[in-house]
Amino acid sequence: MLGNRAPGGFRRVSAGTQTKRLRAAAARSPLLRKLAGKAALYTPQGATPGANASAWTVGDGALWPVAERYASSFPLPPISYGTVGDFADSADHMTGLAGASFDMKDLQRCWAIKAILGNVERGSRILEIGAGEPLVAGMLSRLGYDVTVVDDYQGGGNGPREFKRFQAAYPDVHFVRELFPPSEPLGDDFGAVFSISVLEHVPLEQVGTAVEAGHALVAKRGGCSIHAVDHVLAGWGADEHREKLERIVAALGLSAEDLATQIAAMESDPETYFVSAEAHNRWRGDLPYDQYTMRRIGSVNLFRAAG
Repeated sequence: MLGNRAPGGFRRVSAGTQTKRLRAAAARSPLLRKLAGKAALYTPQGATPGANASAWTVGDGALWPVAERYASSFPLPPISYGTVGDFADSADHMTGLAGASFDMKDLQRCWAIKAILGNVERGSRILEIGAGEPLVAGMLSRLGYDVTVVDDYQGGGNGPREFKRFQAAYPDVHFVRELFPPSEPLGDDFGAVFSISVLEHVPLEQVGTAVEAGHALVAKRGGCSIHAVDHVLAGWGADEHREKLERIVAALGLSAEDLATQIAAMESDPETYFVSAEAHNRWRGDLPYDQYTMRRIGSVNLFRAAG
C-alpha cells in the first residue's frame, strides 16, 4: 500500500531524492552524531547482544519515569496539532528522542509515545506503519508492549533501507518487511495502530484504504488509531497536502469541520510547531533554493478510538 509513495516532495526527484538519502545517512552515522553531541540511532558494532537501540535516546533510568508521567494521563482530541509547548515538555523528559532527527520527527515521535502511554493498556499488541528507524517501537517494546513494525525498507518517501541493521538493533520488535497492509495476516487483536510522518507519503488514491486497513486491526478489541501527519499549510504542495489530509480524516471517520477549525488555529497560534529553516535547508541538500523553497509545515495529530 505504501509502494508508490511520493518522493518526499522534491520537484526534481532524482537529484533531490539522492541528496536527501545521503544527508539522512550522514545524520544516522554514529561518528557524526557523536561529534554533534547527539545520541546514536542504533547500537554500534560491539554493543551488548540483544540490546534495544532506543536506549541510546532514552536510557533505562529515564524510561520508567516517562511511563509514570504519561500513563493513562494524556487525553487526545480527535484532531489536534503539534505545539511548541508539547515539544518543550518532550525535550525536558525525553531529551535524546526529542533531539534525534533534527526535524519534525523530534516532535512527533515523543507525541506518539505520550499518546500510546496515555491511551493504550500496557502489554497490548500495537503496530507501527512505516517505522523507518523504529525508535518509538523500540521504546514501547521496552515498556512492555508487544510491537510489530510493517515497513518494506525500500527507501520510499526518503525512508531508510537498513533493514538488517534495524532488525539486529531492535531484537524485541517484530518486523514485517512488506508494504502496508502486508500479505500475511496480522490478526485483529491490536490495541493501537500508529504512524509517524508516513501517511502524507502514501498516494492519494491509496491513502484512505491504508488508513481503513489500519483501523480494522483495532476495531475488534476497541483499540485506537494514532497518526502524526506532516502538513504543508503554506508553500508549494499545500493544496495537495490538504486534499490528502481530508482523505485521511474521512477514512478515520473524523469531522471535516473539526479539521478546518484546527488548521485555522494552526495558522494563527504562536504555539504551533513548524519545521525550522535549518531543517528545511538540510532537506534541500544540494538543490538550488529556488527549486526547494521554504514551506510552512506543521504536524496534524489524529486519534480515533474504535467503537
